[in-house]
Amino acid sequence: MAENKKFSNIKGITLIALVVTIIVLLILAGIAISLTVGNNGLFARAKNAANTWREAEVNEVSEMKNFEDVYDETLKNLGLDGNGGGNKKPIGEITGEEKTNTETTDKEGNRVVVPAGFKVVNPESTVEEGIVIEDVSANNSDTVGNQFVWISCTLDGANNTLKYDRYAFTRDDWSFRQSFVLGSNGEKEKDTDGSYKIQNANNTSYYYHEAMPEQERISIEKYEGYYIGRYEVGTDSARSSTSKDNITATARIKENLPVYNYVSRDKAVTIAERMYTGKSKLCSSYAWDTALQFIGGTYAVNSEGENCGTGKLENTGYYAIKNIYDMGGNVGEWTTETFTYSGSPCVIRRWHLQQ
Repeated sequence: MAENKKFSNIKGITLIALVVTIIVLLILAGIAISLTVGNNGLFARAKNAANTWREAEVNEVSEMKNFEDVYDETLKNLGLDGNGGGNKKPIGEITGEEKTNTETTDKEGNRVVVPAGFKVVNPESTVEEGIVIEDVSANNSDTVGNQFVWISCTLDGANNTLKYDRYAFTRDDWSFRQSFVLGSNGEKEKDTDGSYKIQNANNTSYYYHEAMPEQERISIEKYEGYYIGRYEVGTDSARSSTSKDNITATARIKENLPVYNYVSRDKAVTIAERMYTGKSKLCSSYAWDTALQFIGGTYAVNSEGENCGTGKLENTGYYAIKNIYDMGGNVGEWTTETFTYSGSPCVIRRWHLQQ
């Protein structure tokens, strides 16, 4: 930890100062040797000075160790010990006025990191049930009221945690991402970007791939989770085919709004990234697939809760599992994953919920 390194340097400087002081005393003794005679001579005083320095150094080390222990404990309590997101508060006391990310836990002790400017909507819930946060920032009225759900995960899936990863599903799921491509040795085959190849369900000549973005890897490693929009991206008024080139409308993650449709994948990327500059992005295959694992839904055609089964395009917030709405039915969803078929290089997700 950087702070501790500073303390160690202070200790080092003290030791160097002691050595230099003794050398100076010895040089002076050589020049004026006659002054060393007697109990009050130079050697005696040098010895006393050295003893004094040693005692001071021992006391300093002891005091510094005590200070470091207190300092480390204080950082840990604040969530600033390198493991967390900033302040540390009970989940029900987070107001959204915090200036840094706030680390907290649900009632079962599961870790949650709440971004600055957000409050927890359902502090009585658990991570497993879906912890919801809401933007209450007064700095940007366009984003106030946007809601997201915390998905707890780790990069390796250790200790019974959900693994942040890409997954392949069966053809019946309408995912069109049927299975990993296996090499001659039976291992899952990787593409040149290091990501595993997932075959297309209809034509195994093509496959899906996406390397984990470095920003995502760092974020998941640090916070052990991420947020996904609680609703499909909506906007204040319904769009039509004539709207496809116009993406100036404000994007919102709120209930009962017209879906922000008629956009290309590249435009969807732009819309997502400008909501919270440097902090929000279009779902990668890792974020999407891990969210599907989180809600535990099996996906199939013509199932209960399928909003596209109503025969019309529904507003956001039609049907939820674990507080995440409309991952099945309604509209297709763009992700940043790519497909090797040149006629359809971008991946669109279309799912249907089954209870």
